[in-house]
Amino acid sequence: MERRWLGASERAAPWVAGLLITAPILIVRYPPMGDLAMHEALVAIVIHRHDPTWAPPGLYEVVAPQANQLFHWLAVGIGAVASTRTACKLVVALSLFVTPPAAARLLRRLHLSPWLALLACPIACGWMFRWGLVANLTGLAGLLLGLPSLEALARRPSSRALAASLLAVPLLFFAHESAALVFAIVAGAFALVRGRSLGGVAVRIAPAAAFGVLAVVQWRIAAPLLGANMRSIGTYFGPDVGDRVAMLPGAVFGAIGAPRLWILGGLWGAALVASVVARGGGRSAPLRVAIWRHRYAVLAMLFLFCFLVCPMAIGGATLVAYRFLPAAAVCLVAACAARARSWPVVVLAAIAPVATVGVEADDFRKADRSHRALDAVIAQVPMDVAVAQLDLTPRPASRVAPVPGAASRVQAERGGRMLFALTDMPPNPVYVPAEYQWNEPVARMSAAPYALMPDVDLRRFSYLLVRNDAPAMRPVVAEALAPEADRIAAEGEWTLFRSRLPVAPLTSADAALPAPAPEALADRVNRLLAKRAPAP
Repeated sequence: MERRWLGASERAAPWVAGLLITAPILIVRYPPMGDLAMHEALVAIVIHRHDPTWAPPGLYEVVAPQANQLFHWLAVGIGAVASTRTACKLVVALSLFVTPPAAARLLRRLHLSPWLALLACPIACGWMFRWGLVANLTGLAGLLLGLPSLEALARRPSSRALAASLLAVPLLFFAHESAALVFAIVAGAFALVRGRSLGGVAVRIAPAAAFGVLAVVQWRIAAPLLGANMRSIGTYFGPDVGDRVAMLPGAVFGAIGAPRLWILGGLWGAALVASVVARGGGRSAPLRVAIWRHRYAVLAMLFLFCFLVCPMAIGGATLVAYRFLPAAAVCLVAACAARARSWPVVVLAAIAPVATVGVEADDFRKADRSHRALDAVIAQVPMDVAVAQLDLTPRPASRVAPVPGAASRVQAERGGRMLFALTDMPPNPVYVPAEYQWNEPVARMSAAPYALMPDVDLRRFSYLLVRNDAPAMRPVVAEALAPEADRIAAEGEWTLFRSRLPVAPLTSADAALPAPAPEALADRVNRLLAKRAPAP
């Protein structure tokens, strides 16, 4: 009876875990995902692309299919019968829901206990989720679903195994090209270890070759679409190796604060250690056999090495090094999983999804409150206007200013165009043609939101949507903007201003700043703060 109960719970646990981590997404108004609203805006543009009351004809063009677009087109399909908000939440929920069962399926194919698959929950809900990297979420789920086909191809090549692995490559590429890259690396590694002849290597490495072809095609499509602002990001290494080691826990589980990181990371590590202890030592074997036996440990180290040494940005693509971390984590889970279940492993693994939801509960509550306030402000914005969204919370200087991604819900609901959008970032599905791009204000304010020049920018943007966590600064900003803009709505951290200046059409060309440059918002705010400062 106990064995039968354990077997049933073992089969059900990954599905229950998937349901547990997706439930909060469906319950709250909007999940705490940085870029999700910016992707929702792309979905809305595709759905409304033939509606002249939503945006001027010709302002947006759709280029598809490309890599990384699976999320958007799934949401477009659901958006035909539901709101874009609901559609995007459902696709995010689906991506998270299938991740633990997909990990369990991989472990079963490896003849390992599937309980450790529950450790995929904090990985799926980690940095990818919190940044709102929706294509990476679908890519991780797809990678876990696709790896068994590489296992079959490596063990005993057949036409069926080859066809399945080759089919997985474009599907993964359509989900996210980094997932397809990881898939190709695994295929190459398996080919080198298992291929005993040139023909054996060639058939096993075919998925990697297919990825190479798709990568070249994608590069040729995307290169002309890369906007000037993305080109300006260029290539840079970012934090050095020592800093990356220090930031590793947050880079895996998300920036959730040290106490919660200790809880989640400690639980995750304890489950892995308990599983390794239960697994016991292995028999000695020739090097080639040992490498194959411990292939997922080797892959985990390889992908961790990629995180430590790869640039953070390459040709405008950002967070490149981070993309290897989910693969490293799931490979580590597979490397540590034991063949037989162990009660310490079962208990620790079962706690993982519960702990994931627990450490995120407060962030979901805050996101729900913030988005309800934002929705009240959005109701005051008319259709088809230009809106500049800025985060004016005082912060230390950084390479890139925080962009309030949530504000892109204005575009998802009201159309028009926004200062910051994903419409100059291939391989997203929607682009603003070069003749309509407004590169100057984006370049000026992407690293310094207080570089807004009211006398210039409020002749281009009809509305200014400001996020500010510092209540004392809100009246100062309103007074600084008063000569050119009226404050028409304020809810929570959000304030909406309407320009009182004549505004250019949404399809006007970009323009250089006049000389001398007009006064910036920072100058006005600093002057007002100096006046309010007490006399020494």
